[in-house]
Amino acid sequence: MDLWLGMESYLLKHAADYGRRLIVFTGPIFGDTDPVYRGVDIPLLFFKVAIFLQDGELAATGYIVDQAPQLADLPDVPRPGAVDEAPPLGPFRTFQVPIRDIAALTGLDLDQLVAADRMPIASELPTARVASTWRKLLSPEDLDLDFDLNGG
Repeated sequence: MDLWLGMESYLLKHAADYGRRLIVFTGPIFGDTDPVYRGVDIPLLFFKVAIFLQDGELAATGYIVDQAPQLADLPDVPRPGAVDEAPPLGPFRTFQVPIRDIAALTGLDLDQLVAADRMPIASELPTARVASTWRKLLSPEDLDLDFDLNGG
């Protein structure tokens, strides 16, 4: 989870350091296999999209965090007001993904951002199957971008 939260800070810091404006939005990706905990559906995936200007052009990058391994055995305990402990959460899996995959998984209209996606594989394999080109991230330095975050 540190990487997921830290990535936004990393992108915001670089934007500030190089006089760029950055917009980041995040949301859940609901699916048919989301577990139910205490009567509430818990999304297994969340997305994040960062939008900025690069050389005067709209640019964007997409990310997904997957908490499925930590929630796979989560029991359905629909007991409002229960005071037992929350389930332990381990490390989450974080991926850089083509924005078109986020659009496909969420149903959101992200066409302008899909066209501005700066993940190289997104333009190299525009019809790749959803999730087939996801890049697992272990640190912000693992980002695969077709530009230099340092202003180039």
